[in-house]
Amino acid sequence: MLSLPEQIAEAIGNAIITGDLEPGQRIQEQGIAGKFEVSRGPVREALRILERDGMVQILPRRGAQVTYLSIDEVNDIFAIRASLVRLAVRLIAEKPDAGLIAELKQRAEMMGELARSGSDPNQYVKESYYFNLAMAAGCGNKRLMDMIYSLAHQTLRYSRLGLSAQDRRVYSAKYHGKLVKALQKRASQVAQETVEHLIHESRDAAVKLLIEQRQEKPKPGRPRSR
Repeated sequence: MLSLPEQIAEAIGNAIITGDLEPGQRIQEQGIAGKFEVSRGPVREALRILERDGMVQILPRRGAQVTYLSIDEVNDIFAIRASLVRLAVRLIAEKPDAGLIAELKQRAEMMGELARSGSDPNQYVKESYYFNLAMAAGCGNKRLMDMIYSLAHQTLRYSRLGLSAQDRRVYSAKYHGKLVKALQKRASQVAQETVEHLIHESRDAAVKLLIEQRQEKPKPGRPRSR
């Protein structure tokens, strides 16, 4: 069960991931405290959790603000994630659990339905998030699970960006289905390559959009001569 600061951090983190709190936006401690009917102490602890996770930056005399998305960070995070999740998949394939495989299959099918329907992208990203948490929880290595969980919010923030287009979600759902089939067959190498491919595709899509966003920012124009 999550502690109170962890619950508050989860709520703020979700608001950042869905875009309700935008990069650079300041987080009002008093407003958060009022919403949860708590003192500022648990809110400040929640913000420290989010700072540790790279979601917010706490500035002297200015409080906390949402961090900006970074190409360097997405490359770093996804490189770490690829190694960790690949190991988790290998452990699952070596000792498959019928209950876990059934859950992953159900989630992959739901992701396929959401992708094809073109419904709310946030719902697809949420299902993808829970798919990955289920894999981490079922890998049989608690330390590995904790490490994957610690990257979950940061990863999800970039995954949301990379999965913003419907064709990307359809592609992602297809490969999640392929991953489940590989795990069912205990095809460890195929499962590892599939999940690594998924992670690299998500990273590349996020980087591409970040580059495009930078290029679209208006540049200061020269004053017109009269």
